[in-house]
Amino acid sequence: MPELPEVATFRKHFENHAMGQKIASVQLKDSRITRGLQAGELERELSGRKFSSTRQHGKYLFAETGGGKWLVMHFGMTGYLQYFEKPEEDPKYDRMLIRFERRGFLSYVNQRMLGWIGLTANPDELIEQKGLGLSALDPRLDYAEFQRIFSRLKGEIKPALMNQRLIAGIGNLYADEILFQAGIHPKMKAGGFSEISEKELKSIFVCIGEVLRTAIDKNADFGRLPQEYLIPNRRKGAKCPVCENKLQTAKVGGRTSYFCPKCQKARR
Repeated sequence: MPELPEVATFRKHFENHAMGQKIASVQLKDSRITRGLQAGELERELSGRKFSSTRQHGKYLFAETGGGKWLVMHFGMTGYLQYFEKPEEDPKYDRMLIRFERRGFLSYVNQRMLGWIGLTANPDELIEQKGLGLSALDPRLDYAEFQRIFSRLKGEIKPALMNQRLIAGIGNLYADEILFQAGIHPKMKAGGFSEISEKELKSIFVCIGEVLRTAIDKNADFGRLPQEYLIPNRRKGAKCPVCENKLQTAKVGGRTSYFCPKCQKARR
């Protein structure tokens, strides 16, 4: 699933190719991908306009249309954006196709139909309606706020990091990486019954910023991540990139977690 770094990469792709280009036409190829839109509303709102700015909140990307509305994009499990210049390059599973007047096309691609597209007059209102927490790299999420959020919890640390109502943008892969870099077992308890010291909680907070910014800098390309990162080695039978012990897996919060039993020791 695209997480905050992937969506940041989509945002850069969008800004590089779509910003300031006049939209000639919009083709919605599967109406099931839209949320709360009437027939033809997306085409009427976008056609003839230019995207003027973008915003990101966690896994959501917003693009201002210049007509008082914002295009909302959530990418689900498999979604992404692709710009191309020849009609025959249109990718498979394209659900929305934007044609620009000067040149080129932008596709919203989503094979499994778990993402969605919509319009909003106010991104902040939509964020509030969805009950999303602060985006993981929001400057307002300082350590004091992070500590306040996690002091109220009683469950395991990994599901808490993935809870979009607490912090928006972290999913399964980057939660594993953050905890690996912090040396914290994914099943350790946080909050009221915490097994995590304040020093360890501070380390998790620091690693959130370091891991997400590193991934964004590498355009979310796992092959370009530092060699001491877990994600490129996140597969059955792989070894820890730090100590070379065999990585283990466990179901945590209903999701498969990869961790090193030596570098991320469980508390007994």
